[in-house]
Parts: sequence; C-alpha cells; structure tokens
Amino acid sequence: MVANQVRDECSGAALFERFARVTARFLDVTLEFAGEIPADDAVRRAVREQRTVLEGYPGSPAARAFKNLAGRADTWPIPEGPRGNIEFFVERLVRPGRARPVAVS
Repeated sequence: MVANQVRDECSGAALFERFARVTARFLDVTLEFAGEIPADDAVRRAVREQRTVLEGYPGSPAARAFKNLAGRADTWPIPEGPRGNIEFFVERLVRPGRARPVAVS
C-alpha cells in the first residue's frame, strides 16, 4: 500500500496501520506498507501543465518520494507468477512479451 497526499511521515504509517487492521478483519488479504507520497502543490501544478511531477518539479517533495518509492520497488522480489485476482491483470501489464491492455478514452 502507498499512502498518498500525507501531511507527514507519521500520517502514512498511521493510515497504513488503520487500513491493515480493517482489511485483516474483513478481507482475506495481507498488506505491506510500500511508502508514502506527501501532499504537495507541485503535483497539482504538474497536472495542470500535463506533465509528470518528476519532469516539471524534480526537486519537489512528491517527486523525491516517487523516486524513493521506485528505488525500493526495484529491489522487490519478482514473484514466480500471479497468485490470482488483480495479479493476473498486473502481470499482463509488466511481463515482457505480453500484449498490453489498451486504454479506452
């Protein structure tokens, strides 16, 4: 789980803990906390300019958080294959040589 638009580092972890408790109680899933993206006006400006925050505002707090998250994600182990549900969809998005879904506008 990635906590988005958090006010500070403690907010992301606290949000995750509350969300994880609810999902553990009512759903058969286990969540992991991947990180957080801070609330940042640079994101709104980048959206208005139709650019990524990394392109338009690379030194902004949100851009730095996205870079950190990408760096951590790059070290995550690659699963042998999808175990079900949404993973089948995600596998089709990221596996080389597979047809990618086409966005419908």
